[in-house]
Amino acid sequence: MNCTHCGSAEWRKNGRHQGVQRYRCKSCGRYFTDKPPKFGRQIEAEALDMYLNNVGIRKIGRFLGASPAAVLKWIGKAHRVLSAQLAGAATQLETDLPDIIEMDEIYTFVQKNSSVPSYGLLIAGDSVVLLRITSATKASTAPSLSTG
Repeated sequence: MNCTHCGSAEWRKNGRHQGVQRYRCKSCGRYFTDKPPKFGRQIEAEALDMYLNNVGIRKIGRFLGASPAAVLKWIGKAHRVLSAQLAGAATQLETDLPDIIEMDEIYTFVQKNSSVPSYGLLIAGDSVVLLRITSATKASTAPSLSTG
């Protein structure tokens, strides 16, 4: 068992709370239990999907049986994860440029606004890549993503 906050295996027992064993992490000093979370990743993903489709926080909580505070926590967690992925993607863009980009609607938009390069976000599973998109007239210098 590892700390749920920092992942450390250095912990000690620290009493019981409502019949559940509590532990204290020696690395970060935070408390945790071995009780499984009430809501799984599926429920969190469903809440995030509802939020992105303009369903209110309280209504999401009511539909899923969670408190509005829990829904806000899930949204905040998703924001932190996506921000970290975007930061990694920005550094990847500077160092590792892809070879081929295949675009549909984005290509039409870039074609009309060819004087200024724009950026696109490619999200595939857990991977996020920030792409610089230029017009077809500059295709020889445009970075691309191989779909392979």
